Amino acid sequence: MVVTKKQIGRTKNGNIELFTITNNHHTQINLLSYGATWQNWQVQDNNQLQSLITHYDDWTKYQESTYFAGRTVAPVAGRITKAHFQLQGQDYQMQPNENDDLLHSGTTGFQHQNFVGQAVDDHTVEFAYTLQASDNYFPGTLQLRVQYQLTDSDCVQITYWGTSDVTTLFNPTCHVYFNLDQNTSINEQQLQINADQYLELTAEKVPTGQLLPVDAATDFRHSKTLASGLESIQQQTGKTEFDHVYYTPNKLVATLQTTQRAVDLYSDRDALVIYTGSPEATESDWHHYTGLAMEMQSLPDAINHPDFGDIILPAGKTISYSSSYQYRKL
Repeated sequence: MVVTKKQIGRTKNGNIELFTITNNHHTQINLLSYGATWQNWQVQDNNQLQSLITHYDDWTKYQESTYFAGRTVAPVAGRITKAHFQLQGQDYQMQPNENDDLLHSGTTGFQHQNFVGQAVDDHTVEFAYTLQASDNYFPGTLQLRVQYQLTDSDCVQITYWGTSDVTTLFNPTCHVYFNLDQNTSINEQQLQINADQYLELTAEKVPTGQLLPVDAATDFRHSKTLASGLESIQQQTGKTEFDHVYYTPNKLVATLQTTQRAVDLYSDRDALVIYTGSPEATESDWHHYTGLAMEMQSLPDAINHPDFGDIILPAGKTISYSSSYQYRKL
């Protein structure tokens, strides 16, 4: 196992650094200090490195893109209805950035910040950043640590630690897009999700508070291609994308696979957001999506729905969450 680091850019907010962790099977993950971003994941297959996630080779694309590819989204992932919530008897009205709602913590979220990174050991890199109260859409100054670990069994584990000086909200995620075969559309890959229910959303994609049973289009309890789900979605609603939130209370959340490769997703929280997109393509229609975002987190907008769980981070307390991604060659 080995960790390398190199400077690949410079901004007013410090140097942009690229970390690479390589295990004894030559599997490697690339990590950027900007946005504590999971930039790439490559595995050895037939003596060649094969990428498993959608990525940009030029780090500046991560600044320019609105897809949040691979970035750490925090303090709170997902949408907050009307950019408003109540906490400890106090009303908080934030600046909306999508319709009347707040998406992914606004324009100053951690995904827009340049972290300080360091190698913890020969298979672990940790990033740290403190978002000052003056820049935070949410209450208080929040310290965030994000740790990436690659094992010799080809498992990537991400752990988040959040600590705030005042009581606030904390629901981070990694906005990684998967494509296990870069030569094909993600639509042809098989997806299985360990979920009986998904969230009902409004036209603006914010939760209504209701959980619905999965139906023909949204049922991935048994593995099927994304293409078959997209065709059902189009027949039912006329829409041609997945942007759905699944209730996933079990540790094993989902599996994505081709005929040759598979990735199993595990989480200690209860939601999976899937989103079909083509972050690196200038033109692409729904028949040829190049990536599937799979964001493990707590149910979005939980602060406005008491049944959705607790995303409150008490003052002075550190809360941690973990997600892991296990690669398997088939």
